[in-house]
Amino acid sequence: MRLAGQLKGGYYPTPPRVVDHIRSLLMAPIRYGRNRDDIVRLLDPCCGPGDALSQLAGSMNRHVPIETYGVELHQERAQEAAERLDHALSSDLFRCSIANRAFNLLWLNPPYDHDREDKRVEHAFLTHCSRYLEPDGVLVYIIPRSQIATSARFLTTNYRRVRVWAFPEPEREQFDQVVVLGVRKPQPRPDARAMADMLASSGDLEPLRHDLRPEYDVGMSAPGPVMFTTRVIDFSKAVAEARKRGLWTQDEITDAFWPPTDRSTRPLMPLRKGHLAMLVAAGFLDNLELETPESRVLVKGRTTKEMVLVEEGETHDVYREQLQTSVVTLDLDSGRIERIEA
Repeated sequence: MRLAGQLKGGYYPTPPRVVDHIRSLLMAPIRYGRNRDDIVRLLDPCCGPGDALSQLAGSMNRHVPIETYGVELHQERAQEAAERLDHALSSDLFRCSIANRAFNLLWLNPPYDHDREDKRVEHAFLTHCSRYLEPDGVLVYIIPRSQIATSARFLTTNYRRVRVWAFPEPEREQFDQVVVLGVRKPQPRPDARAMADMLASSGDLEPLRHDLRPEYDVGMSAPGPVMFTTRVIDFSKAVAEARKRGLWTQDEITDAFWPPTDRSTRPLMPLRKGHLAMLVAAGFLDNLELETPESRVLVKGRTTKEMVLVEEGETHDVYREQLQTSVVTLDLDSGRIERIEA
């Protein structure tokens, strides 16, 4: 990939005019003969700021409910997608959990690059994302023309009615991109003739244009939530969610840990030195203000460990740890400081 492409994370957005041309090949769903509650789900696993999928959904039949789903690795673009799409994840696609066979159309414009094993990223996205399409769902696959041969066998095995169109001029000048459309088969089945036809026609492709006849029917699915989440925890979002719905939002929990009022209590028996030492060690005397009729003092306690020699030997000495507790008082009236060792 060129340096400019690497800086963009391999992201090459589909031009709006090309989106319109692709839309002309799609037959938008209609209500007639369908369950009146059915919806259309569109998925873009490399959605960028969500422009292409939002544009496609906006041009479809608005008499049927359409839900748009997008995944974007780049955080800033993902934030933009969240404003344009119904559901957007800021995550690596391969760290997401997405329902299989749940989407009616897959819009796939993957990064154009090689992975660490020198395999094409476009093909990896195709093989991974095809599982998300329902049987008879429509694939829109946008790749450089040079990569048709890489994915031809997989496409013709898993999709029927596979056709390829070239980007129009001037959009194809930079990468010579093509768009592949197909309908997912219920079960994979190799088709050697379709593969041969696809490869043979790749050198002389019909360009996309606005007046193409619709050839691919976008279906509908039963309503209801589908799995669409990331397996990576975003701690900022987790904290925000905890503040909205976590345990600390329940009054009975917060009242148990932090009573609404502070009430002083008197012990049943006078405290011994050991009790006082534990209070100091626990920090209960830190910055505590004590007041008597004669004075006001500020108290700070501290407990440290010291090594004390308990036995001297010819070869080695024996030391033991010993807790050393001290209390420092500051007379707030006179400024006198006293240290009490225990």
